[in-house]
Amino acid sequence: MSSILNRVQLFLTEANKASVPISSTIINEFGEACKDAFIKQFVEERETKFKPRMSSIGRPLCQLQMEKSGAEAETPSYNSKMRFIFGDLIEALAVAVLKSSGVKIDEFQKKVKYVFGEDEINGTYDVKIMDKIWDIKSASPWSFTNKFSEDGGGFESLKKDDAFGYIGQGYMYGIADKSDFGGWIVINKSTGEWCTTEVPAEHEAKDAAVKNAESNITKLESNEPFKRCFSDVEEFFYKKPTGNRVLGFTCSFCPYKKPCWGNKIQYLPQQQSKSKSPKWVWYTQIDNPRVEDENE
Repeated sequence: MSSILNRVQLFLTEANKASVPISSTIINEFGEACKDAFIKQFVEERETKFKPRMSSIGRPLCQLQMEKSGAEAETPSYNSKMRFIFGDLIEALAVAVLKSSGVKIDEFQKKVKYVFGEDEINGTYDVKIMDKIWDIKSASPWSFTNKFSEDGGGFESLKKDDAFGYIGQGYMYGIADKSDFGGWIVINKSTGEWCTTEVPAEHEAKDAAVKNAESNITKLESNEPFKRCFSDVEEFFYKKPTGNRVLGFTCSFCPYKKPCWGNKIQYLPQQQSKSKSPKWVWYTQIDNPRVEDENE
């Protein structure tokens, strides 16, 4: 267990037993951070010009190209705004809890610039603790358990499926700040559990993630022609192939599905399911369509 996590758990355990002393400075900073989060999500002017940042440059190139071209993205569901502000508020609370538990934060929300060749990209990292940069994440119960937690595989699990470019983002923060990247401080937004996902001291994933980010920057700058990075995949139902094809995980969560795949994709109930509330799936090819039950 990391010293950060140990301090937090001890502090929260004590807070469950009785009141704990918290400085007025920490309380006021937390209030200001919550106010800033509300303004950011509801009032602040949105950036309209495409400008890649460290937080986005590790995403698939095709998605970045779509965004740069001005392709029409899906309109987020109304509750997505609540999810976004939950993330900001949990981050503000995490910083307050870290400070209250005695964790010394050397830097907070520091702006950095990563330069290579004639290109550069900006970013803002969350915190530096004990000379290491940490990114604070709020996670769904599934992501917390299966991706970030030690039991779920931690760094190795994240490395296998890093569609959002978290690894490249973290390492670029470290290089730009001339510091080590420590990893992620993660809070389960449903249960309130904490974990730290630490990166290995030396790992080949660092070079691969940074090279991928640099390649994306170069290709965006040179306006490389669009090419979809993924193909559709065979659908399975109860571990058996259905004969249909669907979008893979990364494409399913991309906001540019329609301009990328065109009218061939359909969002439909899982075709073989007999459930009254079937899972909905993005289909690219249906050779074995749903057969309606006469009793339905």
